[in-house]
Amino acid sequence: MSKKEDIIPTTEHLEDSHDAYHDVDAIKADRDRHEVADDEARNYVNPDLVITEEESRKMRRKIHKRVLPLMCLAYITQAMDKGTLGPASIQDVKAGGNDYALTSTLLWCGIIVGEPIANQLVRRFPLGKLLGSAMIVWSGLLMGLTFSLAIPPVFAIRFLLGFFESLFGPVLLSITVQWYLKDEQPFVSSVWQSMLGASQAVMSLFGYAFYHLANKPGGLHGWQWMTMTVSLFSFCSAIITFTMLPDSPTRAKWLTEEEKSRYVERVRSNNQGIKHKEFKTAQIKEAIRDPYTYLLFLLAFCNTLVVGGINTFNAILINQAFGFSVLDSQLLSIPLGAMVVLTYFLQAFLVTKTKQTLLVMICTVIPNIIGTILLITIAPSNKTRGVLIFAFYLMQFFQSCNPSIFLMLSRNSAGQTKKSFTYATTYIAWAGGNAIASQLFQHRWAKRYLPSLYIHLGLYGAFISVCLVTRILLVRRNHKKIAAQTTEDGTEINRNARAFEDLTDIENPDFRYSI
Repeated sequence: MSKKEDIIPTTEHLEDSHDAYHDVDAIKADRDRHEVADDEARNYVNPDLVITEEESRKMRRKIHKRVLPLMCLAYITQAMDKGTLGPASIQDVKAGGNDYALTSTLLWCGIIVGEPIANQLVRRFPLGKLLGSAMIVWSGLLMGLTFSLAIPPVFAIRFLLGFFESLFGPVLLSITVQWYLKDEQPFVSSVWQSMLGASQAVMSLFGYAFYHLANKPGGLHGWQWMTMTVSLFSFCSAIITFTMLPDSPTRAKWLTEEEKSRYVERVRSNNQGIKHKEFKTAQIKEAIRDPYTYLLFLLAFCNTLVVGGINTFNAILINQAFGFSVLDSQLLSIPLGAMVVLTYFLQAFLVTKTKQTLLVMICTVIPNIIGTILLITIAPSNKTRGVLIFAFYLMQFFQSCNPSIFLMLSRNSAGQTKKSFTYATTYIAWAGGNAIASQLFQHRWAKRYLPSLYIHLGLYGAFISVCLVTRILLVRRNHKKIAAQTTEDGTEINRNARAFEDLTDIENPDFRYSI
């Protein structure tokens, strides 16, 4: 069978049934015939429930109040854990040559090793408890990092931090899909992922504050006080997450049994289910054959090859390449966090408004290209430092593609086993790009790192090309699905009857891809 044939959804469910689409009893009977494979939703599915727009908005506000703040807390915690490396890099740590870049790389190597395991754990175990447990381990590792004054233990701890942080992204994406409609996910994903920007601002402030402790005679260094503070914050956040974050809508203690059914039915139109523990080999085979799996891999890889290096080296670039003092570098890094938050929400707004995720992502590349060209062509001096820092701020726009890439993953993947595979491969690409990104900033290229910037320009071109190919593939798939469910009078039939059958995005005729 050709690849083209592989992606054509089955139309057997349409045979001899056009008249039944307009018969309410026939529709109900048809729904009753479909088995509920979803383990979490099985006892709560009720396709006869009618949820009005007003009621849906009230339910969403409740999720915003009960679930979203905990997702944000968890995300800012892990971002601060990783962010301890940046401020410490220009304080009193005994690293030389490429040690700093390697320290960053090892964290991402830990994530790469952990992702296949993490995504199988996500498929099988309660999400809130899984995430809270991982956060407790991170807190202990970070406390160990506080008292590591030699490079070898730092390398080991950074790798282990990455291994346990591999749970993070898949858990939060799964929670987003469990609770929110597809149209709501761009805003929600940007909210919790924007905590990365908030963490950058907080860690820059910490770096500035704790720098003044670095020269105190005796006792701990400033970076050690900073790392210990983050570790204690991480532990407190872990306890809150473990005890308060619901594992799924059907396990939320603050919902009645009737409300649980409503929250399950609310996400029926996602056609992605809630959770199913059975491992299906056929879904793995489909994921391997599916070209979309590899396009997601390339999108995440190209993006983080750029963003990972910029994030890791921002304090060093501002300090050494642009000529600002250590303290000024810490202060000038604070707006970088604000830029991340701003660009994340801007992209979420544009994606929601236009419903054209991939085209918005392409537009986001343009400011980075401009900023990169400015850094290449303008030599640093006292007169040009302002222009250089402005160009560097422009280069934060590309980072806002990160939530959109994972939206393309979460909204366009279905089938619990297939999702565990595509989530793992995409996060491996994300971690792999970040791991290699810091190696693109070789010590011998300091202080301006011009070869690194030229490589970035090539990556922008590759990213745009992958976006266009991805869009063509998904548009064609949607056209085929719509054609298969269109009656002779031109009416499209989409009943979302198979939402909880654990079908893949290709198998489910009701599934539509977000582009």
